[in-house]
Amino acid sequence: MKHQLSQQEIDSFFDAATGAHPVANSGAVPFDFRRLDRIPKSQVSAIHLLHEAFVSNLSSSLTVYLRSFVSGSLISVEQLPYSDFATALPTPACLVYLNMDPFQGHALMEFNPNLIAPILDLVLGGSGKTKAEMDREITEVEKTLLDGFFHIVTNDLRETWKPVGDVSFAMSGIETSPQLSGRFVPTEAVVAIAMELRIGETAGMVNLAIPSLTLKTMGQRFDQQWTSHRMENPAIELAIKRKLARDLKMTLECEFSRVRASLGNVLTLSPGDVFVLGPEFDGTVDIRVNGTPKFTGSIGVSPKNRLMVELS
Repeated sequence: MKHQLSQQEIDSFFDAATGAHPVANSGAVPFDFRRLDRIPKSQVSAIHLLHEAFVSNLSSSLTVYLRSFVSGSLISVEQLPYSDFATALPTPACLVYLNMDPFQGHALMEFNPNLIAPILDLVLGGSGKTKAEMDREITEVEKTLLDGFFHIVTNDLRETWKPVGDVSFAMSGIETSPQLSGRFVPTEAVVAIAMELRIGETAGMVNLAIPSLTLKTMGQRFDQQWTSHRMENPAIELAIKRKLARDLKMTLECEFSRVRASLGNVLTLSPGDVFVLGPEFDGTVDIRVNGTPKFTGSIGVSPKNRLMVELS
């Protein structure tokens, strides 16, 4: 029986014939030009801050729209391949693709099936306490019912991103299978933002994926936004407020309430009359600032013969 040499045996014969010796493993790792560290930490931190504000604003907007208390929190911001992001999503899923004009590419927002049922129930006038689980694809009718909800989300997303740029997030389609997406390449790097929404008694995840290359084109804008945020300091803000407050105009009033007079004398008073204060007036007055009592003082005369009030 003929013996067929393996590739390893062939390489060994060639090494022996040429006197070559195998090189010991030096621990070197091949460089991957598709690595995910394209976006600096400062930009990731800025994205984190943006979406903390987004979750807060969205919770308030949905509370009004759904007429049910909604709260939310930001869970994480990380960079990973789209294939890893898609693998972690449930199937079927509620995937909303968003245009990002004037920038190229699409963003993808996924709403956990746990949230869809109570949202639909609230939109239809229910209490949102349904226990049903959406373990199926949403229908065309349900997509229409969710249009208002998606409009609230995209509008808050646009408003949140205004410090970075005028990004026109607009819904471009709804799909149910993240693995079959034609808008993302599996190896494409994305920034994944994980958020949790709680609608009444139901909690579920909302995941947003934005292509890293799109974010990289906004790098300078993110740096400006992050730098301006870092410059914010409570002590500096307080000093600025105090300096500005020095020029504010306020109303000061002197009031005394320990003088008794007859109603007849008061009724006959007219401009230019002199009202003689009785012996019961001890010269003490109350000082009001914009109508609020702040100080007490006593009436006196300045060296320049001007009437004055000395604070006590």
